[in-house]
Amino acid sequence: MKGKKGIALFLSSVLVLSLAACSSGNNSGATHEENEAGSNKSEDIASITPLGKYDPPIEVTAVRGITEGTKYNEGESIDNNVWSRAYESELGVKVKYLWTTPTAQYNQKLNIAIASDDLPDITPVSASQLKRLVEDDALEDLTSLYEQYGSELTKDIMSQDGGNALKSATFNGKLYGLPNMTSGLGQTHVLWVRTDWLQKLGLSEPKTMDDVIKTAEAFVKQDPDGNNKADTYGLGINKDIFGFYAGMQGFFNGFHAYPNIWVKDASGKLSYGSTQPETKAALLKLQELYKQGLLDKEFGTKDATKVSEAANGGKLGLFYGFFWNAGWLQDGKNADPSMEWKPISIVSVDDEPAKAQVPFAINTYYVVKKGAKNPEAAVKILNFDFEKLWGETAQPDVYSVNNNTAIFEYALLYGEAPRKNLDAYLNVVQALEANSPSSLNTEEKGYYDNILDYRAGNLKQWGVERMYGPDGSLSVIDGYAKNAQIVDDAYFGAPTQGMTDNNATLQKLQLEVFTRIIMGGSIDEFDQFVTQWEDLGGNTITGEVNDWQASQ
Repeated sequence: MKGKKGIALFLSSVLVLSLAACSSGNNSGATHEENEAGSNKSEDIASITPLGKYDPPIEVTAVRGITEGTKYNEGESIDNNVWSRAYESELGVKVKYLWTTPTAQYNQKLNIAIASDDLPDITPVSASQLKRLVEDDALEDLTSLYEQYGSELTKDIMSQDGGNALKSATFNGKLYGLPNMTSGLGQTHVLWVRTDWLQKLGLSEPKTMDDVIKTAEAFVKQDPDGNNKADTYGLGINKDIFGFYAGMQGFFNGFHAYPNIWVKDASGKLSYGSTQPETKAALLKLQELYKQGLLDKEFGTKDATKVSEAANGGKLGLFYGFFWNAGWLQDGKNADPSMEWKPISIVSVDDEPAKAQVPFAINTYYVVKKGAKNPEAAVKILNFDFEKLWGETAQPDVYSVNNNTAIFEYALLYGEAPRKNLDAYLNVVQALEANSPSSLNTEEKGYYDNILDYRAGNLKQWGVERMYGPDGSLSVIDGYAKNAQIVDDAYFGAPTQGMTDNNATLQKLQLEVFTRIIMGGSIDEFDQFVTQWEDLGGNTITGEVNDWQASQ
Protein backbone atom coordinates (compact mmCIF):
# COMPACT_ATOMS: atom_id res chain seq x y z
CA MET A 1 0.00 0.00 0.00
CA LYS A 2 1.46 3.26 -1.04
CA GLY A 3 0.08 6.76 -0.90
CA LYS A 4 -2.67 8.35 1.11
CA LYS A 5 -5.36 6.83 -1.09
CA GLY A 6 -4.10 3.38 -0.25
CA ILE A 7 -4.08 4.20 3.44
CA ALA A 8 -7.58 5.62 3.27
CA LEU A 9 -8.85 2.51 1.55
CA PHE A 10 -7.07 0.34 4.06
CA LEU A 11 -8.45 2.18 7.05
CA SER A 12 -11.96 1.47 5.83
CA SER A 13 -11.26 -2.17 6.62
CA VAL A 14 -8.51 -1.89 9.18
CA LEU A 15 -10.66 -3.63 11.76
CA VAL A 16 -9.96 -6.78 9.81
CA LEU A 17 -6.34 -6.59 10.73
CA SER A 18 -7.12 -6.30 14.43
CA LEU A 19 -9.52 -9.13 15.08
CA ALA A 20 -10.00 -10.52 18.52
CA ALA A 21 -8.84 -13.98 19.29
CA CYS A 22 -7.12 -15.45 22.28
CA SER A 23 -9.01 -15.94 25.51
CA SER A 24 -6.08 -17.17 27.55
CA GLY A 25 -5.49 -15.32 30.77
CA ASN A 26 -2.10 -13.74 31.19
CA ASN A 27 -1.88 -12.41 34.70
CA SER A 28 0.09 -15.30 36.10
CA GLY A 29 3.80 -15.91 35.92
CA ALA A 30 6.89 -16.41 38.00
CA THR A 31 8.42 -13.47 39.74
CA HIS A 32 11.99 -12.49 39.07
CA GLU A 33 14.62 -13.98 41.35
CA GLU A 34 16.56 -11.64 43.57
CA ASN A 35 19.17 -9.78 41.55
CA GLU A 36 22.80 -10.60 41.95
CA ALA A 37 24.96 -7.95 43.52
CA GLY A 38 25.96 -5.27 41.08
CA SER A 39 22.92 -5.75 38.83
CA ASN A 40 21.83 -2.60 37.00
CA LYS A 41 18.12 -3.56 37.09
CA SER A 42 15.51 -1.68 39.08
CA GLU A 43 15.76 -2.46 42.79
CA ASP A 44 12.09 -3.35 42.92
CA ILE A 45 12.19 -5.80 40.01
CA ALA A 46 11.99 -8.85 42.26
CA SER A 47 8.28 -8.18 42.78
CA ILE A 48 7.38 -7.62 39.11
CA THR A 49 5.11 -10.11 37.32
CA PRO A 50 4.40 -10.23 33.56
CA LEU A 51 2.01 -7.28 33.87
CA GLY A 52 3.39 -5.78 37.09
CA LYS A 53 4.18 -2.08 37.33
CA TYR A 54 7.70 -0.75 37.78
CA ASP A 55 8.03 1.28 40.97
CA PRO A 56 9.91 3.52 40.66
CA PRO A 57 9.11 3.99 36.97
CA ILE A 58 11.72 3.31 34.31
CA GLU A 59 12.48 4.85 30.91
CA VAL A 60 13.18 2.85 27.77
CA THR A 61 14.39 4.32 24.49
CA ALA A 62 13.13 3.22 21.08
CA VAL A 63 13.00 4.12 17.38
CA ARG A 64 10.35 3.32 14.80
CA GLY A 65 8.92 3.96 11.38
CA ILE A 66 5.59 5.76 11.07
CA THR A 67 3.11 4.57 8.44
CA GLU A 68 2.18 7.21 5.89
CA GLY A 69 -1.25 8.65 6.63
CA THR A 70 -1.22 7.72 10.33
CA LYS A 71 -3.97 9.66 12.11
CA TYR A 72 -4.01 10.95 15.68
CA ASN A 73 -6.71 12.45 17.83
CA GLU A 74 -6.42 16.17 18.43
CA GLY A 75 -3.47 17.02 20.63
CA GLU A 76 -1.92 13.56 20.35
CA SER A 77 1.20 12.24 18.62
CA ILE A 78 3.36 9.14 18.59
CA ASP A 79 4.88 10.42 21.85
CA ASN A 80 1.53 11.15 23.51
CA ASN A 81 -1.37 8.76 22.90
CA VAL A 82 -3.46 6.12 24.63
CA TRP A 83 -0.68 3.53 24.35
CA SER A 84 2.17 5.72 25.59
CA ARG A 85 0.06 6.95 28.50
CA ALA A 86 -0.97 3.39 29.42
CA TYR A 87 2.63 2.18 29.36
CA GLU A 88 3.47 4.85 31.91
CA SER A 89 0.38 4.63 34.11
CA GLU A 90 -0.10 0.85 34.13
CA LEU A 91 3.40 -0.54 33.55
CA GLY A 92 5.55 2.24 34.95
CA VAL A 93 7.40 2.45 31.62
CA LYS A 94 8.04 5.77 29.92
CA VAL A 95 8.90 5.29 26.25
CA LYS A 96 11.27 7.85 24.77
CA TYR A 97 11.67 7.79 20.99
CA LEU A 98 15.17 8.83 19.96
CA TRP A 99 13.88 9.24 16.41
CA THR A 100 11.00 8.32 14.13
CA THR A 101 10.83 8.38 10.36
CA PRO A 102 8.38 7.50 7.59
CA THR A 103 8.25 3.73 7.11
CA ALA A 104 9.72 3.98 3.61
CA GLN A 105 12.92 5.48 5.02
CA TYR A 106 13.11 3.39 8.18
CA ASN A 107 15.47 0.63 7.07
CA GLN A 108 17.93 3.08 5.56
CA LYS A 109 18.07 5.17 8.73
CA LEU A 110 18.26 2.10 10.94
CA ASN A 111 21.15 0.65 8.93
CA ILE A 112 23.06 3.86 9.57
CA ALA A 113 22.32 3.55 13.29
CA ILE A 114 23.47 -0.07 13.27
CA ALA A 115 26.70 0.85 11.49
CA SER A 116 27.27 3.63 14.04
CA ASP A 117 26.54 1.32 17.00
CA ASP A 118 23.83 3.77 18.01
CA LEU A 119 20.83 1.63 18.97
CA PRO A 120 18.09 2.43 21.49
CA ASP A 121 16.91 -0.07 24.08
CA ILE A 122 14.16 -1.51 21.84
CA THR A 123 14.30 -1.61 18.04
CA PRO A 124 12.09 -3.17 15.34
CA VAL A 125 14.38 -4.88 12.81
CA SER A 126 14.12 -7.03 9.69
CA ALA A 127 15.30 -10.62 9.58
CA SER A 128 18.56 -9.65 7.89
CA GLN A 129 19.17 -6.85 10.40
CA LEU A 130 18.51 -9.29 13.23
CA LYS A 131 21.10 -11.69 11.84
CA ARG A 132 23.65 -8.91 11.45
CA LEU A 133 23.14 -7.66 15.01
CA VAL A 134 23.46 -11.17 16.42
CA GLU A 135 26.71 -11.65 14.53
CA ASP A 136 27.92 -8.31 15.91
CA ASP A 137 27.09 -9.43 19.47
CA ALA A 138 24.97 -6.30 19.83
CA LEU A 139 21.81 -7.83 21.33
CA GLU A 140 20.58 -9.12 24.66
CA ASP A 141 19.88 -12.83 24.95
CA LEU A 142 16.14 -12.90 25.69
CA THR A 143 15.81 -16.64 26.28
CA SER A 144 15.41 -16.64 30.06
CA LEU A 145 13.66 -13.28 30.13
CA TYR A 146 10.98 -14.52 27.72
CA GLU A 147 10.53 -17.71 29.69
CA GLN A 148 10.26 -15.87 33.01
CA TYR A 149 8.33 -12.75 32.05
CA GLY A 150 6.25 -13.91 29.10
CA SER A 151 2.57 -14.12 30.04
CA GLU A 152 0.44 -17.16 29.28
CA LEU A 153 -1.31 -15.20 26.53
CA THR A 154 1.98 -14.10 24.98
CA LYS A 155 3.37 -17.62 24.97
CA ASP A 156 0.15 -18.97 23.51
CA ILE A 157 0.11 -16.48 20.64
CA MET A 158 3.82 -16.90 19.94
CA SER A 159 3.52 -20.68 19.71
CA GLN A 160 0.43 -20.95 17.52
CA ASP A 161 2.50 -21.40 14.35
CA GLY A 162 4.15 -24.47 15.81
CA GLY A 163 7.08 -22.48 17.14
CA ASN A 164 8.57 -21.53 13.77
CA ALA A 165 8.48 -17.78 14.45
CA LEU A 166 10.49 -18.13 17.66
CA LYS A 167 12.86 -20.56 15.94
CA SER A 168 13.52 -17.94 13.27
CA ALA A 169 14.75 -15.55 15.99
CA THR A 170 16.88 -18.19 17.70
CA PHE A 171 20.61 -18.49 17.05
CA ASN A 172 22.72 -21.23 18.62
CA GLY A 173 19.88 -22.00 20.98
CA LYS A 174 19.43 -18.42 22.18
CA LEU A 175 16.43 -16.18 21.52
CA TYR A 176 17.51 -12.73 20.32
CA GLY A 177 14.25 -11.22 19.04
CA LEU A 178 10.52 -11.15 19.71
CA PRO A 179 8.73 -11.87 16.41
CA ASN A 180 5.95 -9.56 15.26
CA MET A 181 3.45 -12.39 15.02
CA THR A 182 0.97 -12.48 12.18
CA SER A 183 -0.90 -15.04 10.11
CA GLY A 184 0.61 -16.79 7.12
CA LEU A 185 -2.73 -18.52 6.52
CA GLY A 186 -4.33 -15.07 6.41
CA GLN A 187 -2.04 -14.26 3.48
CA THR A 188 -3.34 -17.01 1.23
CA HIS A 189 -5.28 -15.94 -1.83
CA VAL A 190 -8.97 -16.18 -2.61
CA LEU A 191 -10.49 -15.37 -5.99
CA TRP A 192 -12.74 -12.29 -5.90
CA VAL A 193 -15.50 -12.40 -8.55
CA ARG A 194 -18.14 -9.85 -9.55
CA THR A 195 -21.18 -12.05 -9.24
CA ASP A 196 -23.61 -9.37 -10.46
CA TRP A 197 -21.70 -9.45 -13.75
CA LEU A 198 -21.91 -13.25 -13.76
CA GLN A 199 -25.66 -13.04 -13.34
CA LYS A 200 -26.04 -10.40 -16.03
CA LEU A 201 -24.08 -12.48 -18.53
CA GLY A 202 -25.66 -15.80 -17.53
CA LEU A 203 -22.41 -17.29 -16.24
CA SER A 204 -21.75 -19.67 -13.36
CA GLU A 205 -19.06 -19.22 -10.72
CA PRO A 206 -15.66 -20.43 -12.00
CA LYS A 207 -14.82 -23.98 -10.96
CA THR A 208 -11.71 -24.53 -13.08
CA MET A 209 -8.91 -22.44 -14.55
CA ASP A 210 -10.61 -22.69 -17.94
CA ASP A 211 -13.72 -21.21 -16.30
CA VAL A 212 -11.67 -18.31 -14.94
CA ILE A 213 -10.28 -17.56 -18.37
CA LYS A 214 -13.69 -17.83 -20.07
CA THR A 215 -15.16 -15.55 -17.40
CA ALA A 216 -12.37 -13.02 -17.85
CA GLU A 217 -12.99 -13.05 -21.61
CA ALA A 218 -16.72 -12.50 -21.13
CA PHE A 219 -16.04 -9.61 -18.73
CA VAL A 220 -13.91 -7.95 -21.42
CA LYS A 221 -15.95 -8.67 -24.53
CA GLN A 222 -19.61 -8.81 -23.44
CA ASP A 223 -19.97 -5.32 -21.98
CA PRO A 224 -20.88 -6.35 -18.40
CA ASP A 225 -21.29 -2.73 -17.27
CA GLY A 226 -23.73 -2.06 -20.10
CA ASN A 227 -22.22 1.23 -21.33
CA ASN A 228 -21.54 0.02 -24.90
CA LYS A 229 -17.82 0.67 -24.47
CA ALA A 230 -14.90 -1.74 -24.46
CA ASP A 231 -13.60 -0.43 -21.14
CA THR A 232 -13.64 -3.38 -18.71
CA TYR A 233 -10.82 -5.70 -17.67
CA GLY A 234 -11.14 -9.41 -17.08
CA LEU A 235 -8.46 -10.32 -14.54
CA GLY A 236 -6.67 -7.80 -12.33
CA ILE A 237 -2.88 -7.82 -11.99
CA ASN A 238 -0.58 -5.31 -10.31
CA LYS A 239 2.85 -4.11 -11.45
CA ASP A 240 4.67 -6.25 -8.89
CA ILE A 241 2.83 -9.36 -10.22
CA PHE A 242 2.57 -10.70 -6.67
CA GLY A 243 1.11 -9.19 -3.53
CA PHE A 244 -1.94 -8.73 -1.32
CA TYR A 245 -4.30 -7.24 -3.94
CA ALA A 246 -4.49 -8.31 -7.56
CA GLY A 247 -1.35 -10.41 -7.08
CA MET A 248 -0.94 -13.62 -9.02
CA GLN A 249 -0.01 -16.10 -6.28
CA GLY A 250 -3.48 -17.68 -6.46
CA PHE A 251 -3.30 -17.92 -10.25
CA PHE A 252 0.12 -19.60 -10.12
CA ASN A 253 -1.11 -21.93 -7.37
CA GLY A 254 -3.79 -23.08 -9.82
CA PHE A 255 -0.90 -24.41 -11.95
CA HIS A 256 0.63 -26.04 -8.83
CA ALA A 257 3.36 -23.41 -8.88
CA TYR A 258 4.49 -21.68 -5.67
CA PRO A 259 6.56 -18.59 -6.50
CA ASN A 260 8.62 -16.81 -3.85
CA ILE A 261 8.52 -19.66 -1.31
CA TRP A 262 10.59 -22.80 -0.76
CA VAL A 263 8.97 -26.16 -1.43
CA LYS A 264 10.05 -29.78 -1.12
CA ASP A 265 10.78 -31.58 -4.38
CA ALA A 266 10.25 -35.28 -5.05
CA SER A 267 13.54 -36.14 -3.34
CA GLY A 268 12.69 -34.18 -0.22
CA LYS A 269 15.15 -31.40 -0.98
CA LEU A 270 14.09 -27.75 -0.84
CA SER A 271 13.72 -25.91 -4.13
CA TYR A 272 12.70 -22.35 -4.91
CA GLY A 273 9.17 -22.19 -6.27
CA SER A 274 9.84 -19.39 -8.74
CA THR A 275 12.27 -21.53 -10.74
CA GLN A 276 10.12 -24.64 -11.18
CA PRO A 277 8.55 -25.81 -14.49
CA GLU A 278 5.03 -25.19 -13.18
CA THR A 279 5.87 -21.49 -12.85
CA LYS A 280 6.83 -21.42 -16.51
CA ALA A 281 3.44 -22.90 -17.46
CA ALA A 282 1.60 -20.22 -15.46
CA LEU A 283 3.64 -17.44 -17.08
CA LEU A 284 2.87 -18.80 -20.53
CA LYS A 285 -0.85 -18.70 -19.78
CA LEU A 286 -0.60 -15.13 -18.46
CA GLN A 287 1.16 -14.20 -21.69
CA GLU A 288 -1.80 -15.60 -23.64
CA LEU A 289 -4.26 -13.64 -21.50
CA TYR A 290 -2.27 -10.45 -22.01
CA LYS A 291 -2.16 -10.99 -25.77
CA GLN A 292 -5.93 -11.57 -25.80
CA GLY A 293 -6.55 -8.31 -23.93
CA LEU A 294 -7.86 -10.00 -20.79
CA LEU A 295 -5.25 -8.22 -18.63
CA ASP A 296 -4.76 -4.46 -18.39
CA LYS A 297 -2.20 -3.61 -21.07
CA GLU A 298 -0.72 -1.02 -18.69
CA PHE A 299 -0.51 -3.26 -15.63
CA GLY A 300 3.25 -2.70 -15.44
CA THR A 301 2.65 0.86 -14.21
CA LYS A 302 -0.20 0.18 -11.77
CA ASP A 303 0.19 -0.69 -8.12
CA ALA A 304 -2.44 -2.32 -5.92
CA THR A 305 -4.12 1.01 -5.17
CA LYS A 306 -4.57 1.75 -8.88
CA VAL A 307 -6.04 -1.69 -9.53
CA SER A 308 -8.44 -1.20 -6.63
CA GLU A 309 -9.58 2.05 -8.20
CA ALA A 310 -10.48 0.11 -11.35
CA ALA A 311 -12.42 -2.43 -9.29
CA ASN A 312 -14.28 0.24 -7.32
CA GLY A 313 -14.93 2.16 -10.53
CA GLY A 314 -16.73 -0.79 -12.07
CA LYS A 315 -14.02 -1.66 -14.60
CA LEU A 316 -12.70 -4.96 -13.22
CA GLY A 317 -14.43 -8.27 -12.67
CA LEU A 318 -11.88 -10.77 -11.30
CA PHE A 319 -8.78 -10.62 -9.15
CA TYR A 320 -6.84 -12.73 -6.66
CA GLY A 321 -6.05 -11.33 -3.24
CA PHE A 322 -6.19 -11.55 0.56
CA PHE A 323 -9.37 -12.17 2.55
CA TRP A 324 -9.54 -8.56 3.76
CA ASN A 325 -9.64 -7.12 0.24
CA ALA A 326 -13.38 -6.76 0.81
CA GLY A 327 -12.52 -3.66 2.79
CA TRP A 328 -10.90 -2.19 -0.31
CA LEU A 329 -14.08 -2.93 -2.27
CA GLN A 330 -16.40 -1.15 0.15
CA ASP A 331 -16.07 2.22 -1.62
CA GLY A 332 -17.27 0.61 -4.83
CA LYS A 333 -20.25 -0.94 -3.07
CA ASN A 334 -21.09 2.42 -1.50
CA ALA A 335 -21.01 4.11 -4.90
CA ASP A 336 -22.89 1.34 -6.72
CA PRO A 337 -25.13 -0.75 -4.41
CA SER A 338 -25.76 -3.22 -7.26
CA MET A 339 -22.05 -4.13 -7.32
CA GLU A 340 -21.58 -7.56 -5.78
CA TRP A 341 -18.32 -9.38 -5.17
CA LYS A 342 -17.96 -12.92 -3.88
CA PRO A 343 -14.79 -14.65 -2.65
CA ILE A 344 -14.32 -18.21 -3.89
CA SER A 345 -11.57 -20.82 -3.65
CA ILE A 346 -8.66 -20.70 -6.06
CA VAL A 347 -9.17 -23.14 -8.93
CA SER A 348 -6.97 -25.70 -10.65
CA VAL A 349 -5.80 -26.13 -14.23
CA ASP A 350 -6.33 -29.90 -14.02
CA ASP A 351 -7.96 -32.62 -11.91
CA GLU A 352 -5.57 -32.09 -9.00
CA PRO A 353 -7.11 -29.61 -6.52
CA ALA A 354 -5.30 -26.30 -6.21
CA LYS A 355 -3.44 -25.63 -2.98
CA ALA A 356 -2.89 -22.11 -1.66
CA GLN A 357 0.64 -21.13 -0.77
CA VAL A 358 1.25 -19.94 2.79
CA PRO A 359 4.24 -17.62 3.22
CA PHE A 360 6.36 -17.50 6.32
CA ALA A 361 4.68 -14.44 7.73
CA ILE A 362 7.28 -12.95 10.08
CA ASN A 363 9.24 -10.01 8.68
CA THR A 364 9.76 -7.85 11.78
CA TYR A 365 11.44 -8.63 15.10
CA TYR A 366 11.75 -6.54 18.25
CA VAL A 367 15.27 -6.65 19.68
CA VAL A 368 16.91 -5.29 22.82
CA LYS A 369 20.31 -3.64 22.82
CA LYS A 370 22.97 -5.52 24.73
CA GLY A 371 23.49 -3.84 28.07
CA ALA A 372 20.03 -2.26 28.23
CA LYS A 373 19.16 -1.47 31.85
CA ASN A 374 15.83 -3.30 31.81
CA PRO A 375 15.87 -5.80 28.93
CA GLU A 376 12.82 -7.60 30.33
CA ALA A 377 10.74 -4.45 29.67
CA ALA A 378 10.34 -5.48 26.01
CA VAL A 379 8.67 -8.73 27.05
CA LYS A 380 6.44 -6.95 29.55
CA ILE A 381 5.36 -4.35 26.97
CA LEU A 382 4.50 -7.16 24.55
CA ASN A 383 2.45 -8.85 27.30
CA PHE A 384 0.59 -5.58 27.87
CA ASP A 385 -0.04 -5.03 24.16
CA PHE A 386 -1.42 -8.54 23.67
CA GLU A 387 -3.63 -8.22 26.73
CA LYS A 388 -5.16 -4.90 25.65
CA LEU A 389 -5.68 -6.14 22.08
CA TRP A 390 -6.57 -9.82 22.44
CA GLY A 391 -6.78 -10.78 26.13
CA GLU A 392 -9.62 -11.24 28.59
CA THR A 393 -9.51 -7.55 29.48
CA ALA A 394 -9.10 -6.35 25.89
CA GLN A 395 -10.50 -2.94 25.02
CA PRO A 396 -10.52 -2.87 21.20
CA ASP A 397 -12.43 0.42 21.00
CA VAL A 398 -9.71 2.04 23.12
CA TYR A 399 -6.56 0.32 21.89
CA SER A 400 -7.31 -1.07 18.42
CA VAL A 401 -9.60 0.93 16.13
CA ASN A 402 -11.91 3.84 16.84
CA ASN A 403 -13.66 6.13 14.35
CA ASN A 404 -11.61 4.65 11.48
CA THR A 405 -8.39 5.50 13.32
CA ALA A 406 -5.84 2.68 13.54
CA ILE A 407 -4.92 3.16 17.18
CA PHE A 408 -3.10 -0.17 17.28
CA GLU A 409 -0.40 1.38 15.10
CA TYR A 410 0.75 3.47 18.08
CA ALA A 411 1.77 0.41 20.11
CA LEU A 412 5.54 -0.01 20.46
CA LEU A 413 5.35 -3.78 19.96
CA TYR A 414 2.60 -5.56 18.05
CA GLY A 415 1.46 -9.01 17.04
CA GLU A 416 -1.60 -11.14 16.54
CA ALA A 417 -2.45 -14.82 16.85
CA PRO A 418 -1.94 -16.69 13.57
CA ARG A 419 -5.43 -18.21 13.78
CA LYS A 420 -7.23 -15.21 15.20
CA ASN A 421 -9.00 -14.29 11.95
CA LEU A 422 -10.30 -17.81 11.44
CA ASP A 423 -11.29 -18.17 15.09
CA ALA A 424 -13.22 -14.91 14.94
CA TYR A 425 -15.02 -16.03 11.77
CA LEU A 426 -15.98 -19.40 13.26
CA ASN A 427 -17.23 -17.80 16.46
CA VAL A 428 -19.24 -15.13 14.63
CA VAL A 429 -20.89 -17.63 12.27
CA GLN A 430 -21.80 -19.86 15.21
CA ALA A 431 -23.34 -16.86 16.99
CA LEU A 432 -25.30 -15.90 13.88
CA GLU A 433 -26.69 -19.41 13.60
CA ALA A 434 -27.70 -19.37 17.27
CA ASN A 435 -28.99 -15.82 17.03
CA SER A 436 -27.06 -15.05 20.19
CA PRO A 437 -23.76 -13.19 20.66
CA SER A 438 -23.37 -14.22 24.30
CA SER A 439 -20.27 -16.34 23.63
CA LEU A 440 -18.40 -13.63 21.69
CA ASN A 441 -15.67 -11.38 22.98
CA THR A 442 -15.84 -7.64 22.50
CA GLU A 443 -14.32 -7.53 19.04
CA GLU A 444 -16.21 -10.52 17.70
CA LYS A 445 -19.41 -8.96 19.00
CA GLY A 446 -18.55 -5.91 16.89
CA TYR A 447 -18.43 -8.02 13.74
CA TYR A 448 -21.63 -9.78 14.70
CA ASP A 449 -23.40 -6.45 15.18
CA ASN A 450 -22.03 -5.08 11.91
CA ILE A 451 -23.32 -8.09 9.99
CA LEU A 452 -26.78 -7.70 11.50
CA ASP A 453 -26.60 -4.01 10.63
CA TYR A 454 -25.78 -4.89 7.01
CA ARG A 455 -28.60 -7.40 6.83
CA ALA A 456 -30.93 -4.71 8.12
CA GLY A 457 -29.99 -2.52 5.16
CA ASN A 458 -26.77 -0.66 6.02
CA LEU A 459 -24.64 -1.27 2.93
CA LYS A 460 -21.62 0.31 4.61
CA GLN A 461 -21.21 -2.95 6.56
CA TRP A 462 -21.22 -5.08 3.39
CA GLY A 463 -17.48 -5.71 3.65
CA VAL A 464 -17.83 -7.24 7.11
CA GLU A 465 -20.42 -9.73 5.82
CA ARG A 466 -18.10 -10.50 2.90
CA MET A 467 -15.33 -11.44 5.33
CA TYR A 468 -17.03 -12.86 8.44
CA GLY A 469 -20.36 -14.02 7.11
CA PRO A 470 -21.10 -17.69 6.36
CA ASP A 471 -20.02 -17.26 2.71
CA GLY A 472 -17.26 -14.76 3.45
CA SER A 473 -13.61 -14.90 2.46
CA LEU A 474 -12.61 -16.47 5.76
CA SER A 475 -14.92 -19.38 4.99
CA VAL A 476 -12.75 -20.00 1.91
CA ILE A 477 -9.56 -19.99 3.97
CA ASP A 478 -11.22 -22.22 6.57
CA GLY A 479 -11.86 -24.64 3.72
CA TYR A 480 -8.19 -24.56 2.72
CA ALA A 481 -7.18 -25.44 6.28
CA LYS A 482 -9.76 -28.18 6.80
CA ASN A 483 -9.13 -29.80 3.41
CA ALA A 484 -5.33 -29.63 3.60
CA GLN A 485 -5.28 -27.35 0.55
CA ILE A 486 -2.22 -25.39 1.62
CA VAL A 487 1.49 -25.43 0.86
CA ASP A 488 3.61 -23.85 3.59
CA ASP A 489 6.88 -22.09 2.91
CA ALA A 490 9.32 -24.82 3.88
CA TYR A 491 12.04 -22.39 4.96
CA PHE A 492 11.57 -20.32 8.09
CA GLY A 493 15.13 -19.80 9.24
CA ALA A 494 17.07 -16.56 9.47
CA PRO A 495 18.32 -15.11 6.18
CA THR A 496 21.32 -17.05 4.97
CA GLN A 497 24.46 -15.23 3.89
CA GLY A 498 23.55 -15.92 0.28
CA MET A 499 20.12 -14.35 0.80
CA THR A 500 21.63 -11.29 2.44
CA ASP A 501 24.11 -10.87 -0.39
CA ASN A 502 21.90 -11.72 -3.37
CA ASN A 503 18.16 -11.56 -2.69
CA ALA A 504 17.68 -7.97 -3.86
CA THR A 505 19.37 -8.76 -7.19
CA LEU A 506 17.45 -12.00 -7.64
CA GLN A 507 14.07 -10.42 -6.88
CA LYS A 508 14.74 -7.58 -9.32
CA LEU A 509 15.74 -10.10 -12.00
CA GLN A 510 12.58 -12.16 -11.41
CA LEU A 511 10.27 -9.17 -11.72
CA GLU A 512 11.93 -7.94 -14.90
CA VAL A 513 11.87 -11.34 -16.62
CA PHE A 514 8.36 -12.30 -15.53
CA THR A 515 7.01 -8.92 -16.66
CA ARG A 516 8.68 -9.24 -20.07
CA ILE A 517 7.31 -12.74 -20.57
CA ILE A 518 3.76 -11.74 -19.66
CA MET A 519 3.94 -8.78 -22.04
CA GLY A 520 4.97 -10.99 -24.95
CA GLY A 521 8.62 -11.84 -24.52
CA SER A 522 9.89 -15.28 -25.46
CA ILE A 523 8.92 -17.98 -22.99
CA ASP A 524 12.48 -19.25 -23.45
CA GLU A 525 13.51 -16.35 -21.24
CA PHE A 526 12.25 -18.38 -18.30
CA ASP A 527 14.93 -21.03 -18.79
CA GLN A 528 17.53 -18.28 -19.10
CA PHE A 529 16.14 -16.74 -15.90
CA VAL A 530 16.58 -20.02 -14.02
CA THR A 531 20.21 -20.25 -15.16
CA GLN A 532 20.88 -16.63 -14.22
CA TRP A 533 19.14 -17.09 -10.88
CA GLU A 534 21.35 -20.04 -10.08
CA ASP A 535 24.53 -18.27 -11.20
CA LEU A 536 23.75 -15.02 -9.34
CA GLY A 537 23.53 -16.68 -5.95
CA GLY A 538 20.56 -19.01 -6.24
CA ASN A 539 22.69 -22.15 -6.12
CA THR A 540 24.46 -20.86 -3.04
CA ILE A 541 21.16 -20.07 -1.32
CA THR A 542 19.71 -23.45 -2.25
CA GLY A 543 22.69 -25.18 -0.67
CA GLU A 544 22.35 -23.08 2.49
CA VAL A 545 18.63 -23.72 2.75
CA ASN A 546 19.11 -27.46 2.41
CA ASP A 547 21.90 -27.44 4.98
CA TRP A 548 19.46 -25.66 7.31
CA GLN A 549 16.80 -28.29 6.64
CA ALA A 550 19.25 -31.09 7.39
CA SER A 551 20.02 -29.48 10.76
CA GLN A 552 16.40 -29.32 11.88
